[in-house]
Amino acid sequence: MLGFVLLASPFAEARNEAEPDLRLKVADDFYYARGSVVVSGRYGGAWGVKVGVWARDSNAHPGAPNYFAGVDHVWSVSRWRLGLGSVFIDELNELNGTHLDFDITAAYDLTDRVFVEYQHFSHGKKLGIKRHAYNHGWNLIGVGVIF
Repeated sequence: MLGFVLLASPFAEARNEAEPDLRLKVADDFYYARGSVVVSGRYGGAWGVKVGVWARDSNAHPGAPNYFAGVDHVWSVSRWRLGLGSVFIDELNELNGTHLDFDITAAYDLTDRVFVEYQHFSHGKKLGIKRHAYNHGWNLIGVGVIF
């Protein structure tokens, strides 16, 4: 979390250029649940709403959730976007031990229509929140299209 804050500090001082758009993405968990695929969308500018579904369940015990929904705020500079928000995840497992989780994103727009993004969902166990709940977190890397 400290790394995210340090990385985001130049973004906080910069002019927020986030124009409203629709972003659709396909992402894969690359760390704890390799092979779990999430399809999601985000609509908004600096503030946005997002929804997503798990299209493939792999290596998440007892299984991947069905869907998530959330809100976030995005700071952008040039082609970089950093986001911080909250998501509700419908099912609990060893990766998300709570329904309500933080949502941290870092994205880069490769072109005016294509982007790559890293997304992390977790409830903040290292910050002392819900110490006894599972919290490996979802670590998703994906590619998407901007409309």
